[in-house]
Amino acid sequence: MKTKKIVLALAMTLAISATAFAAKDNMWQYNKYTTIDMDSAKISYDMGREVLTFETIEVAGDTTDYCTYVYNVDDQTIQLKEMVTKTKKSKYKSSFYPEDIKDGNSVIKARARMANDVLEKVRQERRK
Repeated sequence: MKTKKIVLALAMTLAISATAFAAKDNMWQYNKYTTIDMDSAKISYDMGREVLTFETIEVAGDTTDYCTYVYNVDDQTIQLKEMVTKTKKSKYKSSFYPEDIKDGNSVIKARARMANDVLEKVRQERRK
């Protein structure tokens, strides 16, 4: 019974998130938990270093995180610049310092893989 409630809550959260962002037509369902707003994905150059920024919506249970990532391609760092977490009872913001990808834990490495995938899609779009 608890499993059904969790699945129902996840489905409702996904439906609400999808409805809230239906106006955006360039959303990429990266995996079952993460949607990436490809319209937000931008490459810039900071002091000669290539930097990718992009936004995601990450859903787990009754929690939805709206995240802004900064991926420094040349320095090989990933930063969760801002994360707005919403639950049924609360909403709060947090941010994290850039993390070295090479020495990072499995979460950092997974975020870096995601950033590389976004970067590749942005580069492909530019080639068109």
